[in-house]
Amino acid sequence: MFSEKVKQVLALLETSSADIARISGCDKSHISRMVSGARKPKINGAAVWRLVNGIYLASDEKGMTDKLCEIIQCEMGCSADEIKAHLIKWLYDGEETDAAKPRSHADKTPYRAFGEKLVAAMELTGLSNIRMGRLLNIDPSYISRFRSGLRSPKANPKMMSDICATLTERAASQGKLSALARLTGAEAGAPTNRESVSDTVYEWLYSSERTDETPLVQGLIDQIGSFSADIVKPPLSFEQAADEDIISEDIPTYYGTSGLRRAVIRFLGNVFRRGEKELYLYSDQNMEWMTGDPYFRAEWASLMILCVTNGTRISIIHNINRDLSEMADAIKSWLPLYPSGMIRSYYCRLRAGERFSTTLFLCPGYACISGSNAVGTENESGMYRFDTGADQLIAHRIAYDELLEHSGELAKVHLAGDTGSLGEPDVRSTAVISDTLSLATMPESTLRSVILRSGEGKSGLTHIRAIWEKRRELLKQMAENGTVYEYAPLSADEELFGGTARTDIPGITTAYTPKEYADHIRSIIDFLETYPNYRLCIIPETAFEDIKLIVSERDVAVQRLKAPYITIKFDHPDLCRAFNSYIDRIREQYNLDKLTTIHKLERYL
Repeated sequence: MFSEKVKQVLALLETSSADIARISGCDKSHISRMVSGARKPKINGAAVWRLVNGIYLASDEKGMTDKLCEIIQCEMGCSADEIKAHLIKWLYDGEETDAAKPRSHADKTPYRAFGEKLVAAMELTGLSNIRMGRLLNIDPSYISRFRSGLRSPKANPKMMSDICATLTERAASQGKLSALARLTGAEAGAPTNRESVSDTVYEWLYSSERTDETPLVQGLIDQIGSFSADIVKPPLSFEQAADEDIISEDIPTYYGTSGLRRAVIRFLGNVFRRGEKELYLYSDQNMEWMTGDPYFRAEWASLMILCVTNGTRISIIHNINRDLSEMADAIKSWLPLYPSGMIRSYYCRLRAGERFSTTLFLCPGYACISGSNAVGTENESGMYRFDTGADQLIAHRIAYDELLEHSGELAKVHLAGDTGSLGEPDVRSTAVISDTLSLATMPESTLRSVILRSGEGKSGLTHIRAIWEKRRELLKQMAENGTVYEYAPLSADEELFGGTARTDIPGITTAYTPKEYADHIRSIIDFLETYPNYRLCIIPETAFEDIKLIVSERDVAVQRLKAPYITIKFDHPDLCRAFNSYIDRIREQYNLDKLTTIHKLERYL
């Protein structure tokens, strides 16, 4: 009877034992044996709770919780745990059950991730976020995000070491070195001196972080969020960066690193002086020629900035063939110039060779620096042509265009108000992480109320309402064609009643009133009940300040919520994989079933 009822439920949900195993996080064979009747688990045992939890989450995933309640004769409006308890009774056909409860979402394997381990170590040593922040000389909010799993310190090796040293010294001062060692799972009899325990703590804290690309994702987002609204200023003036004797040269060939540097000064100096409008850059040779001399790098950077501010549009094909960190560095190096709208960056899908390195710096209306040299010979005997003939420039342009044919755009910059950059309606799954409730789920009455209080006139209302309509329609289309996960923290009472609960209305700093916030919450609940594939995942705090992150399997969009208001999109498969991996970790930690989510939201009504 038990197995027949399990089969009946799986048929209703159009799901398999493998799906239930995946959702509940257990071995497929355990579920299969229960479905086939080979095994009937003990009533209220761990095995049946895993099965019941998987069935309930599958019904929630498919938007069929109501049908599940109907078949197990559970009244509507029950909580998630009540539905699971009814399911247990139904499966066992009325056999007596005790008051045991299923494992909740929060009941996880202890200390599985860095954040959970850090919480345990801080609790052992009596460290609060504020005290830990002071000892490390960082904002306590970062400690909070480390603990919640929203951030990782891996991008900062010094901070990783400082955290371990602080925990170890704190434990030593309290006579708890042995207790801290036991917390890490150290074997009995292992050394408990400061150095040994610190090494053990480091290994324990960061063992799960080694293959994690979260720090790369976080570092890139932080870099996008931190650059100034003002165009970066050149470190040197034109006269300091471009020696008049160099830019006046008429030399057809340059040799070695010193020659290449001289050719570049001549090239960029004249591009700026002539007011040329296009530059096309490619190089897969070692970047030592640019980075090896700090003063030359300042000259190069100054001339590049001067060209951009003078109206020169730059296309650059990056050499990114080895790893994600190289790709992130390529993006970061040009980020300060992105708000100008004058940079287009690409990655070439063809792999660079290891025998020859190539450099091609082209200004179609003026000149081209080109070189192809055996790898390792560039510094001393590398040869670089400085061509200015019309036929030569055409030939170089054809070569560059051939590279572009095999390239994808690495970072696409969209200026403020470009709503087309905020998602695609036909993707299978989209995740949005923001620091507040989304504009798309805001009711029109709340939108109008906030805008009128902000002092915007009718024209402002009309403009923002048009953006709201597009985003709302896009959200509905994405929820109909795939699954949408929105991640956001809920405002604390101090924010709501203190007038600091921010909205997602572009260009408006006016905060929610408590009533407006409650109306928005009602609208979200309506979305949850209307669209089975729409999910709100409540996170404990803001993941990224002034940033909205939109991730799908196809592309990633990082939207700045402060000046300059730009969105940068990436579609490189490796970057998309890294961002999706980060989203998966957050979803695993904070995704709740809809009923539980709605109950959490209802406290604001």
